[in-house]
Amino acid sequence: MKDMELEKGYALIGATLIDGNGGVPVKDTTVVIRNGVLEEVGDVNSVRVKDNIQKVDISEYYLMPGLIDAHVHFTGVKSANSMDWITESNYLEAIRTAAEARKVLDYGFTTVRSGGSRYDIYLKRAIEEGTIVGPRIMSCGLGLCRTGGNQDAMPRDVYGIPDEWAQQSYVWAQPCDGVEEIRKAIRKLVGQNVDHIKFFATGGGLWEKDRVEDMHFGLEEMRTIVDEAHMVGLRVMCHAENLRGIRAAVELGVDTIEHGDNEEGCELDEETCQIMAEKNIFLTPTLSINFVGEWAEEGLPEYVINGWKRAINNGVKVLLGSDAHADPVTPYGKYNIGEIKLLVDILGLSPLEAITSATKFGAEACGIDSRVGTIEKGKLADLLVLKKDPTSNIDILLAKGNIRYIIKEGNLVVEH
Repeated sequence: MKDMELEKGYALIGATLIDGNGGVPVKDTTVVIRNGVLEEVGDVNSVRVKDNIQKVDISEYYLMPGLIDAHVHFTGVKSANSMDWITESNYLEAIRTAAEARKVLDYGFTTVRSGGSRYDIYLKRAIEEGTIVGPRIMSCGLGLCRTGGNQDAMPRDVYGIPDEWAQQSYVWAQPCDGVEEIRKAIRKLVGQNVDHIKFFATGGGLWEKDRVEDMHFGLEEMRTIVDEAHMVGLRVMCHAENLRGIRAAVELGVDTIEHGDNEEGCELDEETCQIMAEKNIFLTPTLSINFVGEWAEEGLPEYVINGWKRAINNGVKVLLGSDAHADPVTPYGKYNIGEIKLLVDILGLSPLEAITSATKFGAEACGIDSRVGTIEKGKLADLLVLKKDPTSNIDILLAKGNIRYIIKEGNLVVEH
């Protein structure tokens, strides 16, 4: 039961505003929302609130845009064991994704971009129609990998699992090989009304034949992915974990590089970073995944951090992307928000810069910055009402109890 009820038109009065554009917080502001849209934004003296509109005093609070996680997998799996992913019912997994989405919303994420999911298209629809409560989802369906590539990488001969059975268990990618298979797969995804295309240009290190130093698609295959997606106005999200793969994807014109950490001894070089900045190609370093399971023991090599910092110094925009993919190992919500602290602690962003990455830049990367990402007149009212100032200490965002209200499209969806 919510303590506060919001009408179709209301004004939030008195908060300190962090608008997402990177400027210093502004005290004593007024934000008027009508039918889910920001109608007026300004200081208390410049915005006139009509007598017949609901007035909500939040003068003791901080107001910022809803957060955006630019790399999430909704899988519904309850085990870290890949064999369980094969044997478990897809229906059960699909139901669980509703709970995953709600957990992410509870930590202030009003928008997420899927990095590949069997269920994201349908989960998005259920949220949009109001059947369940969750963040706005930018869906891509199953990403594209080669046969024997990421997601198709488990050595199934060990278990004697038939291909046709295993294919029903793919949770974030589908294998396809050659230009024509790729073209057809993308066109099917377009027919499913996805928001972007995801593909795996390199290995991901999941097993001995899925090495990060290997390329997984040829140049013509990769060019086909980019051309087919851009032809219909869809952005391209590219998993790339070695310098050859990153450089090839960047030159072909993908829209975001996911991970961008390179094989041993290599770093993102100056020229590649400059091309990324010139083409406005975003980088999603997915820092958190380096502290999960076996990777946690290795830590983050200095050369990887150097490459990411070089990208930032060259003007490449960095996104918050957690790579949450399974509740037992990457607990949805808590794990997602942990990424923002790593942007500060590892990459050296200020709290304000990290918030900009998690709001404005995330919206730009998704192609929805005309609608969300900052608190500006005409945009949707995706808002967090905070008890403390996150620009003074990013740790404030780590505890969901510090978020008093979460508002999505003008509606109060979570109250802590």
